Amino acid sequence: MFYKTINEVVTAEFIIKKSRFISILIPLSQLQDVEKELNDAKQKYPRANHYCFAYIIRQDGSSLERCSDDGEPSGTAGWPILNVLKKKKLENIMAIVVRYFGGTLLGTGGLVKAYTLAVQSSLDEAKAVTMEYSHSLLVRFNYNHYGSFEKLFFNIMNQVTDVQYTDVVSIEIWIAVDKLDDFIDKVDQLTGGTATIEFLEEGFKSHTIRSKG
Repeated sequence: MFYKTINEVVTAEFIIKKSRFISILIPLSQLQDVEKELNDAKQKYPRANHYCFAYIIRQDGSSLERCSDDGEPSGTAGWPILNVLKKKKLENIMAIVVRYFGGTLLGTGGLVKAYTLAVQSSLDEAKAVTMEYSHSLLVRFNYNHYGSFEKLFFNIMNQVTDVQYTDVVSIEIWIAVDKLDDFIDKVDQLTGGTATIEFLEEGFKSHTIRSKG
């Protein structure tokens, strides 16, 4: 079970026929944060003519979607913004496009194109990440297995959150649920059944690219 999102706020800006468009992409997982992000945009870019937006948020296994034209002709702003996010198959994301009207009417077709380009331009600057439903595990094993452990599981560990060196190596890691059974079997084979595995928590985690040194 996985979904794609972005890992940080991204802003892009351009001008079409003297109208200034500012596109803001925000990683967002809580519905109650939507109003806060919208208010933040209004404070950062005051006196704009329009604050159009769309969001897709995962909740209870389904996706909640909403978009707003905020005074632009119906279907010319909110829906194009949402459509770009859907085509990119992104979730837990909000896009806000702020417009300062430049005095020249763009027409319905021009508005659709402008709001589409605004979101696409910010997405070009964003880094997409895959979030996998994962388990956090505390694995303990003897030092003589550590090198083989790193080599064998480097590519499937979503995140390494802690490593402790005492009488044994204790490593806290996140493993995607669909890889969990195979991981446990291989740890057992590698250590001859001497490793211990403790289940800690579960949730969505990104696959973090780590350096081998």
